[in-house]
Amino acid sequence: MSIAAKTTAASPEQIAGVLSPAVVLTAIGISSFMVTLDVTAVNVALPSIGEMFGLPLSALQWVASAYTLIFASLLLTAGASSDRLGARPVFLGALTFFTLASAACGLANSVTELIAARAVQGLGAAAILPSSMALLTNAFPQASQRARAVAIWSGISATALVAGPLIGGLLVQTLGWRSIFFVNIPVCLVALSIAATCAGRPTTHRRAFDPVGQLLAIMALFTITFSAIEARQYGWTSPAIAGALAIGVAATLLFLAVEHRRQDPMLPLSLFRSRTFSASVGAAFLYNLSYYGALFVLPVALQAQGYSPLSVGVMLIPMTFSTAVLATASGWIVNSIGARSLAALGMLAGVLGAATLATFGFTPLSMSVGGLLIGMGGGTLPLIVAAALSSVPPERVGVGSGVLNAARQSGGAMGIAVLGALLQGVTLKAGLALMTIAAVFLAGAILTFFFMREGTRPK
Repeated sequence: MSIAAKTTAASPEQIAGVLSPAVVLTAIGISSFMVTLDVTAVNVALPSIGEMFGLPLSALQWVASAYTLIFASLLLTAGASSDRLGARPVFLGALTFFTLASAACGLANSVTELIAARAVQGLGAAAILPSSMALLTNAFPQASQRARAVAIWSGISATALVAGPLIGGLLVQTLGWRSIFFVNIPVCLVALSIAATCAGRPTTHRRAFDPVGQLLAIMALFTITFSAIEARQYGWTSPAIAGALAIGVAATLLFLAVEHRRQDPMLPLSLFRSRTFSASVGAAFLYNLSYYGALFVLPVALQAQGYSPLSVGVMLIPMTFSTAVLATASGWIVNSIGARSLAALGMLAGVLGAATLATFGFTPLSMSVGGLLIGMGGGTLPLIVAAALSSVPPERVGVGSGVLNAARQSGGAMGIAVLGALLQGVTLKAGLALMTIAAVFLAGAILTFFFMREGTRPK
């Protein structure tokens, strides 16, 4: 019998089984790249936007902040909606929202229109993140495969974080600031077409709608994130910030009380009985506070010492390069030494890197060594995400991812607020800010090593 006669055609189910995980990861990777890119690329365009509309740079902060604030505020709600309605339809709807909002940003004729469109962009981004994590978890059910997929996703996100200022600067210089938003459209349409045809059937989990929990979660995250963003301008003791924080704390306590009493809550507090999940959420907060804090402190400190923006970008290459490399490779390295050990070692490297820069200053050599080490701390994100995803039941992946990413966004906003306060004044206190970053990295290393455990998802 010939070889051709022995060969049988693969069934559609077999083909889908081979291709589906790869195409899901492709769609998720593209969308995550654009969501992350928009966080950093827009900052480069603010001077051009201000020049066009005749506004000072200080008046344009909400062009960037509106996106971040809505993004952080709706993550928990979006995660719960992903579980309730199905990850695939939520992902497709969110990506559509993000695409249309990007077009509205590019077509804006006033700063008010631009800020409103940026808020809608943030809404789409908030729903993209937890639904994409649920799709990824369903596509890669085995822990080892999922860890590698999360590593690739994290590498893509890290690349976008690095590429944002470079791509944004190139687009603004050659095509104008509107091109930063228009470039999203064709890229997002590609991700939409892939997800619509290959992301698999929607998986839903029936449960009651929790309107009170949704409202309180949004109120708590909004006020706390708002306080962190605006604290640098008004001060932590100002009536506006103190009042917002008080509302945030009260909303958080009410949210916990409501969720504890509900039979079918939006956020089951039983998730936090898992030591790994709780440790992952705490580590995510500390990760963003330290690493994103470093990405904020170093450019400010370097430019204060006379380095040009281009020189700053070049001096940050070792840091961003090591982040992307370790994030991408962590899914393979973890099989050798374990997730918690690798995460702890990476964060300890961040401690050494921040301490090196605080001690020796910002010479090209110290920036190369210190930046490389801080970047290794930044490369631990996929380990934290994979641990969190493996510790929640499949029907709660959306809300679990929402909790994790809400912690990340809160940590990033808090890091910029706290570290920004340390950089204010007559003397730039970069050394103190860097030692604070080192201390936060150390806390993250301790938390991951002693409390985060590899394990299987609970039934």
